[in-house]
Amino acid sequence: MARPKLILLLLFFAVASLLQAQLASGQAIPTNGRFALFYNWSERDLSNSDSYEFSEVIANFSFFSEPRPGNGFEFGIDTRVATFPDSEARDERISIYDAWIGFTSSEGRWTLRLGQMWLRNMGGIGALGGLFGEYRFRNASSFGRFRLGLFAGLEPKIREAGFVDGITKGGAYVAVDAAHGRRHVLGWVLIRNEELTERSVVVFNNFIPAGRKFFLYQALEYDLEGPAGLGDSELGYFFTNIRYAPVQLIDFQGTYHRGRSLNARSITDDVLDGRPVDPDRLQGLLFESGRLRITVSPWRWVRFWGSYGKDRNNSDDEWADRANLGLSLNNIAKIGLDFTASTSRIDRLDREYDSTWVSLGKTIGRRVYLSVDYQKSLSVFQYEDGGGGTIEERPESERYSLSMTANLNRTFSLLLVGEWTEHDDYEEVRALTGLTIRF
Repeated sequence: MARPKLILLLLFFAVASLLQAQLASGQAIPTNGRFALFYNWSERDLSNSDSYEFSEVIANFSFFSEPRPGNGFEFGIDTRVATFPDSEARDERISIYDAWIGFTSSEGRWTLRLGQMWLRNMGGIGALGGLFGEYRFRNASSFGRFRLGLFAGLEPKIREAGFVDGITKGGAYVAVDAAHGRRHVLGWVLIRNEELTERSVVVFNNFIPAGRKFFLYQALEYDLEGPAGLGDSELGYFFTNIRYAPVQLIDFQGTYHRGRSLNARSITDDVLDGRPVDPDRLQGLLFESGRLRITVSPWRWVRFWGSYGKDRNNSDDEWADRANLGLSLNNIAKIGLDFTASTSRIDRLDREYDSTWVSLGKTIGRRVYLSVDYQKSLSVFQYEDGGGGTIEERPESERYSLSMTANLNRTFSLLLVGEWTEHDDYEEVRALTGLTIRF
């Protein structure tokens, strides 16, 4: 067995052993967990009489210790497994987000964790297999309570257990927490590929609320140098979300998203292997989008909204216009009936089309919710066997679906979905079933 998999296996055994010791001593650790199992099946009939069948089984298991007075030992496990019974070309995929054990001091001032974990303060580059430590200051200042974090280790793989060969990661951050969820985080992450620097990134994110009328969220990544020392320091990612509700009747929301899609790992690998790097690859795909949305709620059960925005998938592309109008009615006549409808207009240089969505839902008793949906003009993400995927636009498509969510009790939940999609080139039938168990 490979060393990374052995490390993960030992961590699982360590968690089980410590739990057993706690139970034996009569000091059980408060926990919360969830197991979810989904089965996805679809069949596509093409206009040329060919037919394709696809099935997927997904299992998700999460199990975490809960914060408790006195703190002490803690652990976290969160993993996802996907298998494809009808496809020999697709390998089983295992994604491990958390598999760690740790300890928090009795006053909650410092925490140590060992294993595989997702450091959410670091955003999209927060996956780590190694050691993490955090220190919280005892007293809060007028600005908030400060935290300092340090971490170092390996880069976890995405679709299988283990770690990427030759990749190490480390960094630090300072964070401030205050009342009403206000938070500011400033960090630095260094990713090394053998003897080269793959990425050296400053990470910043914050959340600033002002009562119930205003909030601001921002996330930023800035590369201090290009991959393998090639290229310049540059903004890698920026996102902001602003919401302002001056009165209960109306609120405004604006989003702006800008960044570049750059494969720093493949560039660094090419440099290590002595292959030339095309300068265009150092630029990557520069994407950008911005939207403004206005929502009006004349009554508690009625909402109207409209939005307008522009986006482009690369700096050389023309801007595409997007407009959206919608209506939502909740608990109509107090009989548990909901209605939602929206229409979007997409205007690009090479094509323009409308997309419509209508949904009618009904609450049955206190545990069951039924929904009938119709959608015209779809955009679907298609996974590829080699990793990644593409966005498939279907302007001439129509989809009908029926879904049921049933919360049978506090432990069991059931999901059933049936869909039928019609397109010029094919028809597709899809079924999804899911069972969630909480413990």
